[in-house]
Amino acid sequence: MISKPKHLHPIAILLFILKGLKDWIFLFISLFFLFGERQYFIYTIFGIVALIILITIFSWLKWLRFTYSVHEDALRIEHGIFIRKNRTISKHRIQSINLNQNILHRLLGLTGVQVETAGSDMEVDAHLIALKRTEAEQLRQDLKVSNGENDRDESYDYDYALEQRLPRYEASYKRLFIFGTTSGGFGLIATLFIFIFSEVEAFIPERFLDQTTDWIITQAVGTLIVLSILVLSVIWLIGVIGSVIKYGDFTIVRYEQELYITRGLWEKKQLTIPLQRIQAVGVKQNFLRLPFKVGSLFVVIAGGEVNQKENSRTIIFPLIRHSEIESFIKKMLPEYQYTFKQLKPISKKSFYYQSLANLLISIIPISLVLIFLPDFWWTTIILVSALIMYRYLSYKMTKTHLDTAQLTLQFFPFLSRETLLLKKDRIQALEQHQSLIQKKLKITNIKTSVLDNFVGQHYSIQGLPIKDFEKISDWYSYRDAYSLKDVGLDKN
Repeated sequence: MISKPKHLHPIAILLFILKGLKDWIFLFISLFFLFGERQYFIYTIFGIVALIILITIFSWLKWLRFTYSVHEDALRIEHGIFIRKNRTISKHRIQSINLNQNILHRLLGLTGVQVETAGSDMEVDAHLIALKRTEAEQLRQDLKVSNGENDRDESYDYDYALEQRLPRYEASYKRLFIFGTTSGGFGLIATLFIFIFSEVEAFIPERFLDQTTDWIITQAVGTLIVLSILVLSVIWLIGVIGSVIKYGDFTIVRYEQELYITRGLWEKKQLTIPLQRIQAVGVKQNFLRLPFKVGSLFVVIAGGEVNQKENSRTIIFPLIRHSEIESFIKKMLPEYQYTFKQLKPISKKSFYYQSLANLLISIIPISLVLIFLPDFWWTTIILVSALIMYRYLSYKMTKTHLDTAQLTLQFFPFLSRETLLLKKDRIQALEQHQSLIQKKLKITNIKTSVLDNFVGQHYSIQGLPIKDFEKISDWYSYRDAYSLKDVGLDKN
């Protein structure tokens, strides 16, 4: 089958223009503030209009010079305004074909298509920004490798999933609200506000800043506290709304050899995750979610786009209770074993070793405080207490479990607890690191590595008893099938 070269939908021109305006928005703002005074105002407007016209022309040329076609077993793309580029993607290397729709797409019955292969490219292999929905579905069918069975056009149809009673989970808006509230996005939004203010501050008239500063100084403490609370509340609410918009209408369906996810209110995305690309399954609980025994389920994926916000981690359920994880894994990912209840803590010697190491490192700052700032001696107590508390929490939340074909790791990075399920055939490397003191204490550190997009993902456990490491090492070395008794890990 060879199709004629096709253009994207003409609305792609508008999407290219909007993207160009987004990329140049800071330049527009800079021109306006720098030359927005009355004597330069007309020239500023002319300059901005000229840039918009140039962006429009280049967007039209980009659309005109972009074509795609399907040639038997490959997708061929030709693009480039001045320098013509050709790219051919074999359907046998395609790992997933994802659809995404923003508001404009949905209003016009269009969709965007992203094609990802098994390579380690830093970007999506092909992005068709606007196609008719029927053309996108046909393209996805044409690029699917036949497995000898009857292909179904409705294989990604939601109604079909209901009729066939395929394993499926949906996230309610109540869950999404809690997810946004406890996501920790507050710091990110606050940082964004500070960055924007720092960039715009130079263009704000000094007289306005002086008046604002004088007004703040004259206000009572109570008024300033109320204003601070209002600002923080607005920042928090923006983070919550952003999470709900991003993950709204979240649905995950298990097909034969893939997971299919739809999510998003503003931009509706349809993600396909082949099981063969999953390198690890994990649960993340930050310090806000730990007391409520809830967390986010994610998978680590090999290949695909590195530059996306989620990186190689893809959330497969935004918020799940700890008591629901076992049934979710059995229903959606039966290839993995729920072993949370069998997790074994690391050696207590690690807690004493790490605490002593931290105290030795903190001797210098504590001494400086006691010598030069003796009135603040109490801060040293807070510092030591915080270090010991953190090490104790890390010790209590670091655990491991080994099964026939799966290694489970639990650790405590950056005030959050992560639990990872690793299949033996997905682990790319297993390393050991041991200091002289650890050797005397008969404990060690291990690092496991799995494949992701570009540089791999690494997970470390500190303070593992040396006998447990030896069992894990033997388990990993034996590539052929064997029983747990072969490495002394019988369930009793």
